[in-house]
Amino acid sequence: MNKIISWLSTPYYFNPSIKFKFKIGVCIGLFVFLFLYIFKPFYLVSLENILLEYTLGIGFITFFGVVFFLYVPALFFKNYFNEDNWTIGRNLFLIIIGILLTGILIWSLGNIYKSKYHLKNISLTTFLWYTYLVGTLPVVFFIFINEKNVREKREKRAEKINKHNKEKLKKEVIELPLKVKIYSDNKKEFINFSIEELVYITSQGNYASFFLMNENNDLKEKILRVTLSKINSSLNDYQNIIRCHKSYIVNTNFINDIYGNARGYMLKSDSIPITIPVSRSFSKESLQSLLR
Repeated sequence: MNKIISWLSTPYYFNPSIKFKFKIGVCIGLFVFLFLYIFKPFYLVSLENILLEYTLGIGFITFFGVVFFLYVPALFFKNYFNEDNWTIGRNLFLIIIGILLTGILIWSLGNIYKSKYHLKNISLTTFLWYTYLVGTLPVVFFIFINEKNVREKREKRAEKINKHNKEKLKKEVIELPLKVKIYSDNKKEFINFSIEELVYITSQGNYASFFLMNENNDLKEKILRVTLSKINSSLNDYQNIIRCHKSYIVNTNFINDIYGNARGYMLKSDSIPITIPVSRSFSKESLQSLLR
């Protein structure tokens, strides 16, 4: 049981691209159509005269159902579909609900043909059972294999990046005598600090939290009402300050390690109590620059 819970909590990725969702919809819809048309499971063997038409209809409904459930719920439940918190469990829950509602639509399609062609009457419960039998196993298998392949690929890449930067991990903090002053959006407040003190910055709604290293090697937090984009522009001249994610700016002098999983890459530091995500848009070269 603990292994199952651990697997369901495994990081997974939710791709926000509509092109990706359309592609997934086409692949799953085509798979369902071909599987039903070729193998004729359950009662389909008795639908020889309308088998092509009927299975094509199921394929189209599956396609539209997949695209709908990957796209529409994410527009209304943005926190739940946060890419940085997406897991296998959340992905499976979305699939289970999607199969349920898509199965109801397909069952309704069958009722249209039932009276016309005198088909066998199948209850909704039985039909949904058939639907889950056909759909759940290949989906779970795909998620298991895909997560494993993507995770191992990123782990290997992270290992190569760490090896490439092994001699550079032990480094001295860059000495920059210039103090940096960041103003708030209303220009009435500001924060000033030395670049060598800055560890990382993260967004907190309309505010940004600056985490600075004090003389006792402890992190202190300062908050300012300002966007990360504005901060990034102000710090653009400092090569060791990189915006690695939409919600994070890091000082690469404090980064010790990088590792990967199916969701993406993460940065680790002895000075930071959390792991910091890296945007999937980063190239291999950009990843290498994160460990200087």
